[in-house]
Amino acid sequence: MKDFEPKRWVLANGLTVLFLENRFYPIIAIEAFVDAGQKHEPEDKAGLAYLVGTLLDEGTKNRSGLEIAQIMDFIGGNLETSSTGVFAQILSKDVDIALDIVSDILKNALFDEQDVIKERNKQLAAIKSEQDDPNIVAYQAFRELVYGDHPYHRPGKGYTRTVKTLCRSDVMNYYETYFVPNNTILAVVGDLSEEEAREKIEKYFGDWPRKPLVEASKRLSVRVAGQTKPRVKYIYKEKEQLHIYLGHLGITRDNPDYYALRVMDYILGTGPGFTDRISRKLRDEQGLAYTVYAHITPSATEEPGVFTAYIGTSPENKDRAIEGFLREIELIQKERVSEEELENVKNYLTGSYVFKFETSNQLASYLISAEKYHLGFDYLRKYPDLIRRVTAEDVQRVAQKYLDPVNYSLVVVGKVKKDVETQRRKDAKIL
Repeated sequence: MKDFEPKRWVLANGLTVLFLENRFYPIIAIEAFVDAGQKHEPEDKAGLAYLVGTLLDEGTKNRSGLEIAQIMDFIGGNLETSSTGVFAQILSKDVDIALDIVSDILKNALFDEQDVIKERNKQLAAIKSEQDDPNIVAYQAFRELVYGDHPYHRPGKGYTRTVKTLCRSDVMNYYETYFVPNNTILAVVGDLSEEEAREKIEKYFGDWPRKPLVEASKRLSVRVAGQTKPRVKYIYKEKEQLHIYLGHLGITRDNPDYYALRVMDYILGTGPGFTDRISRKLRDEQGLAYTVYAHITPSATEEPGVFTAYIGTSPENKDRAIEGFLREIELIQKERVSEEELENVKNYLTGSYVFKFETSNQLASYLISAEKYHLGFDYLRKYPDLIRRVTAEDVQRVAQKYLDPVNYSLVVVGKVKKDVETQRRKDAKIL
């Protein structure tokens, strides 16, 4: 961590640049994060952001999608696009080629009509396929219950009815609105000097025209609220395994209790090697499932995430599984965790953290997160101390504050009774 000294500057067009010199390998990672995505979609155009992401590398005003793919293959590079930007990793000798392609995608994506139709059809096929996966069906229904009218209630790929209506003008409007330099963070990490980085970034991105941004109040008008009563949904599917999701609204990434909740997660339901309480008791001791977990911190972003407890189990174990989740939630609220549990988790989190920042692409993603969530570039140094400060009292306090074993959402998908309303009422008494 001694040599970890990222640089930050802003181009005249508003592009925020984050740079870190890393000479350990002759590799450079380039990640452009655009503040776009699902949260900015209109309800009647759900899936638009995802469609834009799949189309970004299908061609620009200067290159076809095939040419982009051939160039990256020739230099042995990796290029990925998403609803929130572009990522590339290449050998340092090919940095100009990669910067040229990344900037071309961000500035000049073409969105040919035939490509829009092709990718839209792929998206529709993927949506249909997901409806045959009971786990995905359960998770999507769970988010619908938790998020209400907030944009995150929708599946990322949208709905069949909305995606069918998407056209090139929708794609272009979205791209031209959000893919602008003053709405973008560019992280470059790897084998080049700061002087070289400044020169090359100015060369390839300096002429990207700045545009007025959509007002924040218009970007996201729906604020999600926590639950005040249980919400229950059963979906019958002719599958041998039940998929159960239980939880409620979570936290934002800038929550000051994030670190205490991170420790709580690993004690309650996210520990390595099934060492957490829920895995140990529901999986190992009771044999209710192979896959089971619970956590609140991984989904935290600028918008509230979700506390999620999941188990895949057989129909006859449904009640035991639900009651097991609630019992462990209530226990971690009522009793302080043991010092042994606390120290084991803190040692794991502080000891394993450094391995998440070994590669240039990991470091590029870290820089963007540090910028987005105002963590500070000294976060890597501060993180172990932030974790070590967490006490057993802190864990109990945040469990009491942020977990709710009464007002939560529950979704069960599988061989549940077809009379789902009767089933819902029956379980509401348990819940």
